[in-house]
Amino acid sequence: MHLRITGSLLASMLLSITGCAGGADDGQAGSLGAQEAAASQCVKRFDGITSCALGRAKVESVAEGLAVSNLTTQKDGVSSSFTQAVKWEQRVAMSLGAQGGYQLAARDGDQVVSTLRVTPGREANTVNMAPSFTGSPGGSAYRMNIYRGGVLQGSSSQPAGMVITFTNWRDFIRWAEMNHFFLNDFDIDGLSTGSAETNVGACVWRLNAEKNTFTVDIDGKSITGDSVEFIETVADGAYPYRHFTGIDTNAIAGQYTIRSESITQPTGVK
Repeated sequence: MHLRITGSLLASMLLSITGCAGGADDGQAGSLGAQEAAASQCVKRFDGITSCALGRAKVESVAEGLAVSNLTTQKDGVSSSFTQAVKWEQRVAMSLGAQGGYQLAARDGDQVVSTLRVTPGREANTVNMAPSFTGSPGGSAYRMNIYRGGVLQGSSSQPAGMVITFTNWRDFIRWAEMNHFFLNDFDIDGLSTGSAETNVGACVWRLNAEKNTFTVDIDGKSITGDSVEFIETVADGAYPYRHFTGIDTNAIAGQYTIRSESITQPTGVK
């Protein structure tokens, strides 16, 4: 069946965690216990992953993957839980609308170690992305890398809590993207992560636009890319996690269909 995607987002998310430390802030997604208590139903649609509805959301296995509906408040969403993993990847067809948005939270057990919040910007064709990391008191600073075709286009260091605005957002969201969360010392997609390789123990979020590009300002220069990476700056003494156990997504969206989702487990874990 052909999925109409006018005004919608096709996204995949790659999340990587190695060595994120610290507890969840009050503004982040709730603990695992709270998420489980809120879960109304659970489905095992993807190998090794249990997907549970959060808030008033509902999940249903469909031909295209896993449909998540009734996403009307910031408490609604879907929780992906699994045994220890070093890499998580999800591809999703999403329609946010003018007032929509979503937040991804990576957790190890009941501890939220990092989040990525995506919301429409004030200006037309813009979107705001706000990564957060808990490895330092008050949150960790981070480095943003922009790639195009796997080649680094620009990089900048950002303080904790910095929100980045991207332009050409409407073009950006029409095509397939890969969003990832993975452990820092785990090689993903052959991209050279530069500082990430020398910053072992950092949480990393990466979002790839497969068939389109976006622009972002770096030091007063407009940079065009198809992949953005947010790498935590690890504080001295941060405890290096070797795995994580879940990704929670809270969203306000008219459409949210998970096309595919997968994890990679540490060596020796089944």
